[in-house]
Amino acid sequence: QIPRIFLIGWSMTGSQCDNPTMGFGITIIDRYIVREVITTWLAVMFVLLIVVTSVEIVQLLKWFLQGELTTNTVLPMFINSQLKVVVLLIPVSLFLGVLLALSRLYMDSEMTAMMSGGIGPKQWFHSMLMVTLPISLMVLIMMLYMRPWVALQRAEINADIRNISIISTFASGRFNRSPDGEAVIFMEDISKDGKSMKGIFQRFNKDGSSHVDLAPSARSERHDTGLDYMLFEQGHHYIGVPGEPDYQIIEYSEYGVLVPKPEDRNYPLRVQALSTKELWDSDNPEHKAELDWRISLPVATLVIVMMALPLSQTTPRGGRYSKLALGILLYLIYSNLLGVGKAWISKGIVPYWIGTSWVHVLGVITLYILLRQSGLVTKKNRSDVKTPEINT
Repeated sequence: QIPRIFLIGWSMTGSQCDNPTMGFGITIIDRYIVREVITTWLAVMFVLLIVVTSVEIVQLLKWFLQGELTTNTVLPMFINSQLKVVVLLIPVSLFLGVLLALSRLYMDSEMTAMMSGGIGPKQWFHSMLMVTLPISLMVLIMMLYMRPWVALQRAEINADIRNISIISTFASGRFNRSPDGEAVIFMEDISKDGKSMKGIFQRFNKDGSSHVDLAPSARSERHDTGLDYMLFEQGHHYIGVPGEPDYQIIEYSEYGVLVPKPEDRNYPLRVQALSTKELWDSDNPEHKAELDWRISLPVATLVIVMMALPLSQTTPRGGRYSKLALGILLYLIYSNLLGVGKAWISKGIVPYWIGTSWVHVLGVITLYILLRQSGLVTKKNRSDVKTPEINT
């Protein structure tokens, strides 16, 4: 198998080989590596987003069936959750994308071909920075501005859910359980505004007896006192004990059922919804921890992605995924240490001016150790740089 990097070299003319740049100091090799990395990153991002989206859809359906969400709030809640997750998926997906892309280059002996042509780690770092720096900057902007906006929107959605009537959470064609679990209501059809219903069945227990209502229609009305009622029209009310023959049957033209108010759930404005300026001006340790987290994630993205370069070093026999487990382990350790550092800041154990910088220092040291062990960085001359063997 001929490495594709040789094909790139053969496709260039003599003048291109003398100066193989694409302008602004971007070489053909830079463009080739950047294209491979971005393509793999987007593929990994898509797969992770599908997995997270599936879990989120299941959770939203659960809340919807339990009556905690209405048809008008499901889509805004879903979009809000996706925006929140995307920011957190960018670092891990970029790390895995770089690791997989460079591992393929090693496995196909393309990295060996580059080193044989005099293209070494310095050029590879240049290509990696062309990808990582813009994406880290994008993560920084998203953390500083989009993260508080998304958290604020979620608080507003929760406030809307808290203020809606329980009737608007009912769906036609299925059995709806009241929030207290005492009553079950079935309706064949309900209007979009929840004001009128048809084909009503209701059952609840009271004083040891079963109460059943059957009505062809019902409507929702609000009393002058502010209480909501369901008014059953031209229906029948059955009272009795299941299995006993003595049932009471009451025929009525209108029968009002009090609709309990939604449970008073308090959704305080979380620290994630505060603007970056508010966090900067505050002396609250919890606010400082949130500010440090917004800055730390882009820095961690830059450091952890650089670790993918030595971790991706492999041989054709080693396989493309030989160091994937080690890479995931290092990422988990790094992210968990950032979480510990954030908790220490919020509790006042670590001063804010130190923050989570110690985690990034450990990350840089780990990066240097990996580079030394892989032979990509050495104190020896360039000619002594270790070159992976080509297995034929």
